[in-house]
Amino acid sequence: WSHLFSFHLWALWLTSFGMWGTGPVMQMNAAQISRSTNYGVYDSRTLTLYIAIMSVGTAIGRISMGYFDMKLTAWNRAGKTKILTTIALPVAPLMFAVAYFLFGVVPGKALLLPFLLGSFSNGIAWSIGIIASRMMYAKDIGKHYSFMRTSAAVASIALNRFLFGGMYDAEGRKRGEFPSCNAPSCVRKQMFILMGINLLSACVAVLVHWRFSRFTRARLAEEMAPPSQLQSEQDVVEAPYAEHTAEGNSLQS
Repeated sequence: WSHLFSFHLWALWLTSFGMWGTGPVMQMNAAQISRSTNYGVYDSRTLTLYIAIMSVGTAIGRISMGYFDMKLTAWNRAGKTKILTTIALPVAPLMFAVAYFLFGVVPGKALLLPFLLGSFSNGIAWSIGIIASRMMYAKDIGKHYSFMRTSAAVASIALNRFLFGGMYDAEGRKRGEFPSCNAPSCVRKQMFILMGINLLSACVAVLVHWRFSRFTRARLAEEMAPPSQLQSEQDVVEAPYAEHTAEGNSLQS
């Protein structure tokens, strides 16, 4: 429970809010994004393609992150590098930021690129989130991971229902097209807001990696310190206690 008041856990939560919480907005509103960007033109075949691309991209992202973690761990054990897998924490929110920027500016015929980039980011996000919680917490990994998962639940309500849905419906009523909204302006503002959220998450992720790397290096330095140095440090600490004990014995005699 003490970790609930720690910086690292809440920083991870905020990172997860961006990289886990904004992905479902893209997935659940693919039809609205496609229709609005294409000025009301709806093509079920194109939407099916986007859904298939999102599934494939997510799978590729997960596999890529797993392979990266495996190789980096092997290099660390071989002494070839000291880089931690948490260095990949900012990758997913940065890629999401680029994807949502593209959603806001590209024409309807070019939506395949941001859908592919966003789905790839989604796979990386879920993989690195699990890996980071496993690396940073040696005990109660499941509890820490479950706490991080609450960010996705909060984001699904705040970003999907109130941000995207609320702004989409408001623009549709303004244009007299409710419950539809058939213009890029119906989704553009939401895309830029989601981009900003992910940029913030990326900055926090960089801070998390930096602090955790510094902590890890300090612990490794302690473990690799020679026994003579550790003994000398212990002697320095115990010296005042020994002098105090000797003075007490002298007084008793």
